[in-house]
Amino acid sequence: MSNTQKIRWVIFHEPIDLFLRTANAFTNEIKQATNGRIDIEVYTISEYSKKFKDGVRFDPMALINSGEVQMSQLYVAKLGEARVSDFYALELPFLFKNHDHAARVLEGEIGRTLLGKTLPEKSAIRGLAFTYSGGYRVMASSKEIKTAEDLKGLTIGIKTNPIFADMAKAFGCGYESIPESIGTHQDEIAELKTLASKVNTIQTTLPRYNIETNNEIHNHVNDAFWNSLSIEDQMIISQAALNSARKERAWSIEDARKIAEDKNEQEKLGIKTYHELSKEESKKLEQSVEGLYKKYDKFFSTGLIESILKA
Repeated sequence: MSNTQKIRWVIFHEPIDLFLRTANAFTNEIKQATNGRIDIEVYTISEYSKKFKDGVRFDPMALINSGEVQMSQLYVAKLGEARVSDFYALELPFLFKNHDHAARVLEGEIGRTLLGKTLPEKSAIRGLAFTYSGGYRVMASSKEIKTAEDLKGLTIGIKTNPIFADMAKAFGCGYESIPESIGTHQDEIAELKTLASKVNTIQTTLPRYNIETNNEIHNHVNDAFWNSLSIEDQMIISQAALNSARKERAWSIEDARKIAEDKNEQEKLGIKTYHELSKEESKKLEQSVEGLYKKYDKFFSTGLIESILKA
């Protein structure tokens, strides 16, 4: 039997319970497929910081690039910030018609090109699969939002992202940048909630509501590490990543649906009211951001937006 291959996986973003489920599913599949030959150590940001960094915060992207950490999950915007700009395209509002459309894009030729070609060409990272990180975005606001008009004049808390900023302006809103939630330390959560308190509306997802309000498809591996693996192990890890990513996307949908439909779950989180916009009102918002598609079309690889829309 060959020597055990160690892989460190640091869970980068929230909701932590959801991604621990994903990591455990991935780990179990790899253990079974390799008879324990590949050993995966899973850490949250806080756990890794305490064990290896004397409690000091760090940038997971830097650790993956250096090879200190072999795997992580990163927001697509994080990859965009790292000059892999095509990943920003996945942040465009109203890009996907439904979950089936998203699966066709993320698991089809477009997704495979982004993960297996675009990403390695412009970074030291190879992508394995896309997850959801909570599913569809929602607006958590200090007032009820039942129409597109209700959004106008509000200030939206957004991630540092040019597309989100333009989206807010298209909706007739102001915006304030709020950092990504990347840790579970109570001080960090409290700091994010303080920042969130300065705006009256937050763009988030239902499963991330408790972290990002005041009441984040990927699994990635370091490319140098990837090339050190046998073809057999690369195939095993790729399939396990796809399988666990599919599970995570399904769990994201289930978690969001449970919150949306269960008043008790909403009360636990401090949500007073939950509304889904009518098709007519959603269409108004969709039409308001049409200019973003034209603005960013040349920012991405030729034909990328069109190919996603047609998938």
